[in-house]
Amino acid sequence: MKNQPDNSNNFITSDFYTACLLLASDYHLVGINKADSKRYRFIFIDQQCRAQLVGGYFDGLIDINARKFVSAIKELKSLMYNDAIS
Repeated sequence: MKNQPDNSNNFITSDFYTACLLLASDYHLVGINKADSKRYRFIFIDQQCRAQLVGGYFDGLIDINARKFVSAIKELKSLMYNDAIS
C-alpha cells in the first residue's frame, strides 16, 4: 500500500509526490525507511486533516505554493540519497 496510517501517531507513504505535498504543507518528516532500496517509505507525524489534504491532491483540488513544492522535492531527493535522516 502506498499510503498507510501507522499504529503510532505517524503516517507512512511510499509515494514520492505525496511525501513532497506533506513536506510542503509543513508536516514533520520523522524518517525515511530505506530498508528496501527500490521503495523508500517516508514517515511523517500524522495530523487530523491529512486524509483530506492527500485526497484533495489526488482529486486536483489542492492549491500549493510552487516554490514550497519544488523545495520539498529537492529536500526529499537529497535526504533519500544521503544518511541525514533514517
